[in-house]
Amino acid sequence: MSGNDGNAGKKLADRYLLLEILGSGGMGTVWRARDETLGREVAVKELRIAPELDDALREEARTRAVREAQAAARLRHPGVIVVHDAFVEDDRPWIIMQLLEGASLDKALEDGGPLPPERAARIGADVLGALETAHAAGILHRDVKPGNVFLTGDGRTVLTDFGIATVEGQATITRSGMLVGSPGHVAPERLRGEQAGPQSDLWSLAATLYRAVEGRPPFPGDSPMAVLAGVLTADPVPPVRAGELGPLLTHMLARRPEARPDASVVRGVLERVAAGEPSGEIVLPAPRVPEAPPPTVPSDLPRKAKRARRPGALLAGAVAASALLAVAAAVVVVTDDRSSVTAAGVPTGPAQGGPSTPSTPSEDTARFTVPIDFCSLIPVERVKEIIPSYPRAEGKPGGDAEDPSCSWDAPGSGIEAGTWSSSTSSDPWTATSPAEAHDAFIGFLRAKNGSDKVIWHYSDIGGESITSGPQTAAEKVEGLGEEAFVVETYGRLGAQMTDVYFRISNIVFEITHADVTNETGKKKIRQNALTMARWVAEAVDES
Repeated sequence: MSGNDGNAGKKLADRYLLLEILGSGGMGTVWRARDETLGREVAVKELRIAPELDDALREEARTRAVREAQAAARLRHPGVIVVHDAFVEDDRPWIIMQLLEGASLDKALEDGGPLPPERAARIGADVLGALETAHAAGILHRDVKPGNVFLTGDGRTVLTDFGIATVEGQATITRSGMLVGSPGHVAPERLRGEQAGPQSDLWSLAATLYRAVEGRPPFPGDSPMAVLAGVLTADPVPPVRAGELGPLLTHMLARRPEARPDASVVRGVLERVAAGEPSGEIVLPAPRVPEAPPPTVPSDLPRKAKRARRPGALLAGAVAASALLAVAAAVVVVTDDRSSVTAAGVPTGPAQGGPSTPSTPSEDTARFTVPIDFCSLIPVERVKEIIPSYPRAEGKPGGDAEDPSCSWDAPGSGIEAGTWSSSTSSDPWTATSPAEAHDAFIGFLRAKNGSDKVIWHYSDIGGESITSGPQTAAEKVEGLGEEAFVVETYGRLGAQMTDVYFRISNIVFEITHADVTNETGKKKIRQNALTMARWVAEAVDES
């Protein structure tokens, strides 16, 4: 459905007459409609399903819509939107809901800027009440965010969109390997593939309130993967506008559920701050021992997933999310069935031809404590062995000691080399331990576990503005650093991109070789990427 006014006047299920569009976004369109049987106005939500999805995903989207209706219809609370009906018509799901007058918190922040702490605390207390009612009924919301918090004209706060809720006693409809939620609002334990609980929704509530008072998210990033990495291993940016609400939000955003205050403590603080009183003492649960997961089974993505500057303008790793963004708020991780995966996309065993999970490194001392400008250590003559048409006769392609990422680009082919770090420092070389770098490496291994569709572009070498194609599962590489893997992405017209990740002590390197010609051949592109990776490793070893 196009979601335009041309559908005004359409009658659904011989009962609901569409009147006008109230809002439209990636997930669908909301209409004002008239229930001609009961003579009342209602809101009708049409779930938009991306046309490029296969039949299984389309059916999953329809099922999720019905699930939302089932979840919300079980709840009776002034802070939970009332669902009247749900059905599928013309192969599209429709949900009939209570008509609310007002605006979402997301829109209110866009129009009016950050809220005072007292106002945010009142909204938080209202949403908390809705969540407590849902949790008592065995329902987790799983997508608490500003866009799903509605501020009515009469001063109420209503929690909407239970579309990805988990209902106790119902089988999950989320396929293995797919984690559904909104980047920056998915609790760390869900990203780790652990069992979610009420504390997961409270974490998302804290992220929502943080944005409400600060005007920015607690875990900023220039890509969804960077945001997810921050959620998993970094601390939130310290709040500066939150006032008495700040300490509570910081505690609620703890990475481990057991380190967060429970709902009763959260309610007490929110109500005191809403009344303009001091927040008072925040009572935290007694710490558990051990708090950290066993070191031999690392589960976090890199602390920051910091990538140095990428002059080649390469964009990779969409991993089918673009298609599914139109179905749910966001699809964070999607893998195909080429290997056994958990809900977080973590390999449960070696995929055929792929690497098993390496063990945590035993060394404690970081080998690199000063930056190395490895770009300048790769002779141009060597680059020309891989890219004969590389135009530069001398010099290095760019980068410096603190930001060594560089690229060698020529018509039809290009290579980038860069570093990743689990450090929050601007210098990736001096603040990362080998164990942290290993965790970063494992994070990349999981994120690159194969996909039916990856979207990327490499315009600097004359490629198409957008190219999409399948990505292979990660394959272990021997004799390169201390641990390494390679993945390949295939696009249209013979385009191919090969990524090589390898770790040496406390630094993780990535080499990307893209070729949009039909002349080089897949095996040669892979060989070139691995060759450059070994040259970088040698240069670092000899420096």
